Amino acid sequence: MQQPIKYFHKRLNSTNLYALQILANRSAMEPFWVRTDDQFAGRGQGKNTWTSEPGQNLTGTLTIFPAMFEASQQFVLSKTFALSAAAFLELFVDDVSIKWPNDLYSGDRKIGGILIETAIMGKFVNYAILGIGLNVNQINFPESLPNPVSIGLLTGVKYSLTEMEDLFLLAFISYYSLIESGSFDEINRQYINKLFRYNQPAMFKEGENTFIASIKGVTEYGHLILQTNSGTTKTFAHQQVEYII
Repeated sequence: MQQPIKYFHKRLNSTNLYALQILANRSAMEPFWVRTDDQFAGRGQGKNTWTSEPGQNLTGTLTIFPAMFEASQQFVLSKTFALSAAAFLELFVDDVSIKWPNDLYSGDRKIGGILIETAIMGKFVNYAILGIGLNVNQINFPESLPNPVSIGLLTGVKYSLTEMEDLFLLAFISYYSLIESGSFDEINRQYINKLFRYNQPAMFKEGENTFIASIKGVTEYGHLILQTNSGTTKTFAHQQVEYII
């Protein structure tokens, strides 16, 4: 994949929404990246929002146009994006993992999140909008967030967001080469090994019920595979089950 065209704005409601506006006004199918210092209405999974202190974190959206990429395989894009974010974080901090379906963790603390939206044309992905928020320099977080952390909190260093975005985009381009070479099995292997609490007994919640289970994998459609202590295996779609941290 070629280097994306870069757009920067001091303040935006959502980089994902701005990417959609760009798409509506251009015909070229070149990858592009939108970053802002102040995302005041960032979007999260479902009805969730992403909060970020202005000027302190890496908040952006990468839009790509996968060539002849089948819609049935779109979760591969999510895995690849998460792996590239994890690889970027590992340049600075330890114990990085991907908490299904869309969070990035260092230890037991959330350090970032991703949000992916795709447009389908026929049986292929027309384009994919890959949104990301990574806590970089923020030190103070709202009390409503249960377990946040940032790179700066872990290292004691203040970072240039321009340099950080370049390193992140390089990480994504490197991992995207696995898609271009058709190495889907390798992407899946790395993704499974990077899952938060993979193959470890942990507490989960389904509705009002809590239970102990171990993560055994993720289906090709992105559903979590859990195995209870009794040996029962069950799959869960997004928002059907949640970790208890």
